[in-house]
Amino acid sequence: MSVLSLENINFGFGDKTILKNVSCKLLTGEHAGLVGANGAGKSTLLNIITGELIPDEGKITCSAGLEHIGYLHQHMDEGEDKKTINEILKSAFEELYTKEEKMISIGNRLSLATNNDEETERLINEMGKLQDEINASDFYSMDSLIDNVAHGLGIHNFGMDTVMGRLSGGQKTKVRLAKLLLRKPDILLLDEPTNYLDKEHVEWLGNYLTNYKNSFIVISHDTVFLNRITNVIFNIEFTILKRYKGDYNTFLKLKEAETKRYIEEYNRQQKQIAKMEDFINKNIVRASTTKRAQSRQKQLNKIDRMEKPKTNPKANFSFLMSRPSGKHILQIRDMSIGYNHPVMNNLNLNLMREDKIAITGCNGIGKSTLLKTIMGVIPALSGKIKFGEYVYPVYFEQETKASDRTAMEEVREEFPDKTNREIREALARCGLRQEHVTEKMSSLSGGEQSKVRLCKLMMKPGNWLLLDEPTNHLDVESKKSLKEAIIAFQGTVIVVCHEKEFYEEWVTDVWDMENRK
Repeated sequence: MSVLSLENINFGFGDKTILKNVSCKLLTGEHAGLVGANGAGKSTLLNIITGELIPDEGKITCSAGLEHIGYLHQHMDEGEDKKTINEILKSAFEELYTKEEKMISIGNRLSLATNNDEETERLINEMGKLQDEINASDFYSMDSLIDNVAHGLGIHNFGMDTVMGRLSGGQKTKVRLAKLLLRKPDILLLDEPTNYLDKEHVEWLGNYLTNYKNSFIVISHDTVFLNRITNVIFNIEFTILKRYKGDYNTFLKLKEAETKRYIEEYNRQQKQIAKMEDFINKNIVRASTTKRAQSRQKQLNKIDRMEKPKTNPKANFSFLMSRPSGKHILQIRDMSIGYNHPVMNNLNLNLMREDKIAITGCNGIGKSTLLKTIMGVIPALSGKIKFGEYVYPVYFEQETKASDRTAMEEVREEFPDKTNREIREALARCGLRQEHVTEKMSSLSGGEQSKVRLCKLMMKPGNWLLLDEPTNHLDVESKKSLKEAIIAFQGTVIVVCHEKEFYEEWVTDVWDMENRK
């Protein structure tokens, strides 16, 4: 039985078609992964399902009795900054609080009831129904449920009485994810839920989703995670959605076989068409063979021509190397880092030329803060930083607010001497299509925004890369290209990344900030 059905969904922005004749069903208890290249329309589809976007055509149907679709956005809004983490998580049970208040109100009315037996019986029945609904829920085990989810996602480390306004963007997303899981919606929609999670928290979320009784759709470019939690894959490619039964690895095999068959059939048809056209061209002008050529032309006109196999533009990242640095890149002594108060004290670190370092540790421990302090974005609270000779750093910040400038304007802002052609070519090397160049940054997907930001890094010569979660939002092929570019880079690298699979092959050392090793 399907809990969600999409029929002939069409959606576009202006002249750009995003989704074309999309039809699919999500079945009861089905755990689906939604995959596709950056900008394919994955987040758009989730926004259509939740009603935040209205399709140009098509119909969305939910099963009878479906009460709640829960959605974790890629980009979250503000508005909860004055509440504590504990208050936010308890608000997941607000519907049950309302039912309890209503039940108490009915109890008070019953205590004041007169001899109206009919009214009394109605109130008793209503109260009994509410009591049954509360008993059937997790209302009375709320505290233990909150505790379990908060520990599972590492939220306890922030302090449950901490006001949301003091949290980083990644920490806020964790809290909102926890609230969403506590609500246990009939259909759970998650857009890149692992982006801000450490390895152990990804593990916990994987277990949670594997055992989730209701249906869900998850967008993720973390293929290990996706393979673990899914039993069906929806793939969006060139505006079309296809359904594949099985986990992510099964999808890859089915997709590869499907693509191979299509290419073989296309090539066969092209050979057939070329042979027919050659016959027609040679025989159409001869009186003796004109009729045969005309007959062959009719056959050719009836052929249902297959579309040429399409390929997504591939990112081809590379970083410009400036002159080599001196032997010593960075020396940190007795440094404390943080904003209003230290998140880490007495740091002592040495970085040498051609070191390639991964910084690890749980969220909120200070990984991004360390990079910002090194780059001078925020000052150190105490201690000293000493740089070596001829050090030219290139910095990729984890999250930046998307501007209303176009991708072209965004790059030109930093490189005013570059020609339009040079900027377009640079953006194309990052896997961005022509139409992306003139789109506002705020209209691009998270992955496309990351590619524009990486484009700016590629155009700036340096000998030291500082990359803060560069894989967030990037599709599988783009992550592969970025990994190859870092391996090929002859300078020094520091990367903050929660995906061990991305960096374990090429790092020379790991700085574990959690265990100070």
